Amino acid sequence: MELRKLQALSGILAPAFFFAAVVYMSLGRPGYSHVYNVISELGETGSPTAYTASITFIVTGLMIVFFGLGLHSELSLGCRRVWTGAAVALYGLLDFVGSGVFPCDHGGASITFTGVVHANLTILGELAALAAPFLFLWDTNGREEWGGHRRLTLAAGAVFLALAGYLQYTLPGHVPGEHDTPVGLAQRLLVAAYLTWIAATGAKMY
Repeated sequence: MELRKLQALSGILAPAFFFAAVVYMSLGRPGYSHVYNVISELGETGSPTAYTASITFIVTGLMIVFFGLGLHSELSLGCRRVWTGAAVALYGLLDFVGSGVFPCDHGGASITFTGVVHANLTILGELAALAAPFLFLWDTNGREEWGGHRRLTLAAGAVFLALAGYLQYTLPGHVPGEHDTPVGLAQRLLVAAYLTWIAATGAKMY
């Protein structure tokens, strides 16, 4: 199989692998809630699923980076300056590989050096993911072969912004053990939207 197809396949499979692993790990955490606990808590320091989560985050991130590099080559046509692939690769590197290397503190908190690095890498990764669909629209302007996917991407960009707003709305009231909001659900909806667009883009590229 040629390299470009392998890279596209990586983008298709990364979301399925990640969400299957998250469901599997949550089964080993009694009391863990997909509504109230963020995904990073599966890999928090001292968690029984910390090692599995670290491997999951890193492998998923590397798959997304691999796909992002392929998308860059696909869109650049050898000479055109494009940015989508870089944004996707940064999302995989910062939000996933970063989470695997730098786990959050208990309850998703950012107290220790590692926890603070985790939080900042996640924020930067989310910004890259938010930018990706809009960069894609710029990069594919005038390219008829991407016409249908451009319409899907425009809708995806609007969904990303709405879900990012919902996540920001839930964050202030998220105080583990004292008061909670459906921050886990908000995060999962946003991550699912990101990864669905990546999978759809990989399918189109394939």
